[in-house]
Amino acid sequence: MLNSKRIILAWLLLLIPTLLLGIGALRLLRSEDARLLAASRTAAEDRAAAIVANIDLAVAEVEDGLLEALRSFSPADLEDQLDSWQRTNPLVRNTFIWQAGQLTWPDPDFPANFEEEAFIRRYQPLFENGSDWLAPAPDVIPAPAAAPTRDIFTSRKELRELAQQAPPAPAADYLRSAAPASEELAMADAEPVTQAAAKPSRLDGESGWRSWYADDQLHLIGWFSPTDSDRRYGVEVEMMALLSRLLVNLPPQPPAGERIALLDGSGAIFHQVVSPSPEAETIPFISLTLTSLPHWRLAIYGDPAAASSSSILLFGSLLIGTFVVAILLGGALLLRQVYREQRDARQKTSFVSNVSHELKTPLTTIRMYAEMLAEGNIGDHDKQQRYLHTIVRESQRLTRLVGNILDFSRLEQGRRSYRSEEIDLTELLAELLATQQVRLDEAGLRLTRDFTPGLPPLNGDRDAIEQIVLNLLDNAVKYATEGERLELDLTEDDGWLLVRLRDYGPGIPAAHRKRIFDKFHRVDNSLTTSRQGSGLGLSIARQLAEGLGGRLDYRPVSGGGSCFELRLPVRKVAR
Repeated sequence: MLNSKRIILAWLLLLIPTLLLGIGALRLLRSEDARLLAASRTAAEDRAAAIVANIDLAVAEVEDGLLEALRSFSPADLEDQLDSWQRTNPLVRNTFIWQAGQLTWPDPDFPANFEEEAFIRRYQPLFENGSDWLAPAPDVIPAPAAAPTRDIFTSRKELRELAQQAPPAPAADYLRSAAPASEELAMADAEPVTQAAAKPSRLDGESGWRSWYADDQLHLIGWFSPTDSDRRYGVEVEMMALLSRLLVNLPPQPPAGERIALLDGSGAIFHQVVSPSPEAETIPFISLTLTSLPHWRLAIYGDPAAASSSSILLFGSLLIGTFVVAILLGGALLLRQVYREQRDARQKTSFVSNVSHELKTPLTTIRMYAEMLAEGNIGDHDKQQRYLHTIVRESQRLTRLVGNILDFSRLEQGRRSYRSEEIDLTELLAELLATQQVRLDEAGLRLTRDFTPGLPPLNGDRDAIEQIVLNLLDNAVKYATEGERLELDLTEDDGWLLVRLRDYGPGIPAAHRKRIFDKFHRVDNSLTTSRQGSGLGLSIARQLAEGLGGRLDYRPVSGGGSCFELRLPVRKVAR
């Protein structure tokens, strides 16, 4: 027998390192999950910063191209050049001339159309206050300075300044070289140069751009003032044309789980690109402000890293949990098996003790009465007969006990064979009860029987059936003598012969009813402490019944007592 303390100790030695390993693995998994999440967020921030920088660069290129076109216009026929430029360039919405502190073109008193009227009204505060041209109010929230793409923007600006310091080139050539690689931007920036192509020289002076909010919309206005002149002329950008050309800077398809959106100054989505599996978040986890478009932002919704890292964390946790639970269950099963072996060992020890006592009791009785008869001192014939009857009864008891032990051994080893013969169960039970009548009378049990006449015979093993019924009678003699009555019924039920043995004793407690057919099990209360037994009778009886193709069950009855039901097939195929 295994030492239970050593098994428990070994299990603990396995359990503790396993739990520590599982906890450490979970911590490492969480740390790796946090690292992957941070790396993914950083990559998303870098992508967003790159998109913002590209948009800012594109806007700067357009602004520089438009200002360069303004520099190329001749002061002689400026109104005609501006008007032609406005009509032919899709990026130009309106042009203007401001001089001596007032707007001179278009005519503020007699605008030519509704668009000019709206333009004059929109920029009236700016045209009436010349100081705002040189000192525009700051209205931009700068993007994070740590974004690496800002260096790219600075480098492009430096290259552009170097290009402006070179010998002047025709405006059309300059616009083609300064415009972004996008085909739309190159075409748009090249259109306004038809009037200036014949004027390769450029005017020197001050210039600038001013963002302007009116009618809840963002507007961009650029201006140029030649040196030694109080005249300023400029251009208002057609925002829809500009924005439509900026959309090429958004990726055609973002990574899975992301949604990239361009938000206007009011926070509404102007344009967005969605991955094949977009997330449902409505609050962006990344939001960067565009320097070139004040109050406009680039936002990224959804956090694919969170979903993927959650999947990794879930899978890893399940894997580690399964590993730990498997070890715990294995240890628990091992511990349970140890306790079962200990219980079986105790039961076998009790069984050997009980069997030894039961063997010793009839042998002692037989020896005592046989010695008294052998001495010849018993002259009374009736007493001699009583002694002989006692010897026979104890011999039968010894035979039943040895038979149970042999049957148990054969059943445990799977060597119990069954002979098939035709049996009249009514006749068999009658003969068996006749041999047990004296025993039942001595125990104070009155047996009543109710056999249904005309029952069909069955094919089975006579010895096995007798052994089952004898074990049931032994059980009743041991534990049901208080009821003073037994009932044995034999009936037929749909191809089965039913043998019911009912007693009126104290019955079996509910807690033990499921285990009464277990080997070595005895109800450990006052009913059994004064009664000898091996705990094998009912177990052997059920195994024999199943070997015959039938079933032995316990049926609790109202009013006290117990009922055992033996079910046997009318026709049993020989094994």
